Amino acid sequence: MIEVKNEEWSNLMEDISPTHKAFWKYRTSMFSHSSTTQHPTHFIHRRGGPSKNLLDPLDDLFPVSLDEVQKLIKGLKAKKAQGLDGISNKAIKCFPLTLLSLLVTIFNACLKNSYFSPVWKEAEVIGIPKPGKPRNLPASYRPINLLSGLGKIPNHSCPQQALRLVEYITEGFKTKKRTVAVFFDVAKAFDRVWHAGLIHKLYLLKVPDRLILIIHNFLIDRHFVFRHENTHSSRRMIRAEVPQGSALSPLLYSVYTNDIPRSSSGVQLALFADDTDLYLRGQTERNICPHLQKTNEELAR
Repeated sequence: MIEVKNEEWSNLMEDISPTHKAFWKYRTSMFSHSSTTQHPTHFIHRRGGPSKNLLDPLDDLFPVSLDEVQKLIKGLKAKKAQGLDGISNKAIKCFPLTLLSLLVTIFNACLKNSYFSPVWKEAEVIGIPKPGKPRNLPASYRPINLLSGLGKIPNHSCPQQALRLVEYITEGFKTKKRTVAVFFDVAKAFDRVWHAGLIHKLYLLKVPDRLILIIHNFLIDRHFVFRHENTHSSRRMIRAEVPQGSALSPLLYSVYTNDIPRSSSGVQLALFADDTDLYLRGQTERNICPHLQKTNEELAR
């Protein structure tokens, strides 16, 4: 029921306009709420032009430097497939200094105006066949998003949680204790992120307002086409997800799941994006497993 209500609310917010019978009702409630909250209320028009905020964000973000952009471009993988804009990573790595300086100017303008280019939000989806699966079924293919290389320049990595688990196991060896771990694979995890819920959690974490607006702009009005050999499908809108293949998506998914319940029985929880595992050490597996099972049941609720 909660999922149905959330979907109905999202559909209303996408379709609402000044001619909608509910428009003035929600407009009034938004204005009255803004007078009692410490955060500025951002009323974002989904149609009819770029985003417009009732109150400009008071905070500011540090500008992007040429040195930062050069280092990130240097780390790009040249053989990665290009997106619909046709600009490959190999081409980006060959940009001259004048073009890099222009790119820095564009990035800083995006930060100042809380804007993410629509060109960077267009995805081309291809299907990679799963080993041993029948080729005539759609479920036998793993969808891969091909995004603009310029829109994926921010870097990311996930060694911290793996290192944490390794150190925990190593400490157990010193005292002759065993470690048992349960690893979770969340099906279609990135596709299930509710945008409004994610933005709400970013506010709760006191992320700067301007950055939240940029992230909101990054998430909304995304589209994709599916390519099979040399044929493209019709263009479709993406209504929920953090985009597969984007360097920002694992971090946003981590924010979305950051309020997952923590166990009170000593079971350790490691999270990075959609990779989740529970682990605990003890003298025997018989002593460890009941605690892991209990924590697993708590997460399932």
